Amino acid sequence: MGARFRPTAVALAAALLALPIAASGAPKPAADVKAEGDPFGGGDLRFNPKIVTVKVGQAVRWTNTDAYVPHTATEDHHLWNLTGTYGQPVASGFGPGEQRRRTFEAGTQHYFCEVHPDQMHGVVRVPVRLAVKQIPSGRRVVITWAAATAAANRVFDVQVKRGSGKFKAFKTGTTQPSGKIERSGAKIVISVRARLRKKGDQAAHTDWSPVASVNA
Repeated sequence: MGARFRPTAVALAAALLALPIAASGAPKPAADVKAEGDPFGGGDLRFNPKIVTVKVGQAVRWTNTDAYVPHTATEDHHLWNLTGTYGQPVASGFGPGEQRRRTFEAGTQHYFCEVHPDQMHGVVRVPVRLAVKQIPSGRRVVITWAAATAAANRVFDVQVKRGSGKFKAFKTGTTQPSGKIERSGAKIVISVRARLRKKGDQAAHTDWSPVASVNA
């Protein structure tokens, strides 16, 4: 018999790299919401918890804990819609035990279940992210309202308030996820809010995000 083949460490490493990576799932979401209730047994149909707060770029995960019927998580203006094919042709949504998730941009986002629109409503609150950096001329306020550019036919509106003044437009109808303000002189409180909107439709938008403030 010939000499037994004994792979080197380099060969083993190369072989391991060539193997498909086991699907370990996406990172743990920042909030879990149950779409729950028993429509036939008298149980309340609801999103639980009804209101969650996450940071820009974090995900919310919905799990259908109902044993019988589908659910959806659908933004009030259909800016996003998490659904499925369970229950067709009578209804359509994600079925018992199924999950859906979404990564969020800034806004106060109201949503409902298309299968049970009278009973099931929820809210996702997402403030903008603010950071202050020192620069030679003073300070730079970096404002982040999304983790990525806007999806097709979606835009962001961003407003800024300086000190005790009024909110004024900073970005209107932008697809970019962030911006900056450069300041010098005495520090003041900079407050920012943002929302997601349908491109070309001023009425189809989320509510403004919770106000985020920084001294800069």
